[in-house]
This record gives sequence, C-alpha cells and structure tokens, in this order.
Amino acid sequence: MLACLMIARQYRLNQKQKGNKMSENYYKYVESIADDIMAEHDHWSEDDLHDIAHQHADGSQLVIYYSQAHDFVRWLPSDVRNQAEDSVSDCFPEQGTYDETASRIAYFALEQMIIEEVTERLEKESEAA
Repeated sequence: MLACLMIARQYRLNQKQKGNKMSENYYKYVESIADDIMAEHDHWSEDDLHDIAHQHADGSQLVIYYSQAHDFVRWLPSDVRNQAEDSVSDCFPEQGTYDETASRIAYFALEQMIIEEVTERLEKESEAA
C-alpha cells in the first residue's frame, strides 16, 4: 500500500513538472513567433498585424496536428479558451469533428496570443521612443 502511495505521489509530481515545462514552452513558442514578426517590423504596418498573425497561426503545428492542438487547448487558460470557443462558434456554425474543433480553437487562441504579444511589444516600443 505504501508503495502505491509513493508511486502515485511521484506520478503527480512528474505531471506537475511536465505541466510547468509545457507552459513555458507554449509561452516561448508565442514569444518566438512575436520575435520573428517584430524582426520584420520595417516591412509591415499595424494594419497588417491581423493578417500576419493569421499566417503564423494557420501554419502552426499546434493547429495543423490534432494531437498538438488537443494538448494546447487543454493547456490554455480558461478565459483564452472560452474566447476562442466563441470565435469558433461565430465562424463555423456547422459542427466539426472533435479533432477539427480542437484545431479551430487552437487556431483562434494562438492567433489572439500572437496579436497580444506583438501589440504589447509595439506599445513598449512607442513608450520608449
């Protein structure tokens, strides 16, 4: 019995550590996309930001591959996930498959996260100028 408790405790600890790494990786992923976008800032205006974020989100492995979309959606903070779910409902009135829905939620969430990260950087840039 003691061995089972110790195994269960170790499993929970491993899952918690894995979850923290996963969170850091998703944030770093969004930051790296924002880095790429900001590196090209001389070639686009703020009016183009939505289209640029769309291109990055639409081509992301977090959207393309269903298993990664499911993992990303599970990780999302509830407010971001809820907003993305609302966007899916607004844009896709027909019911998609379970996998398609996860991919769509991942797309809208990732696009919004990219826009927010780049917008924050642009605001910091303008304040510094």
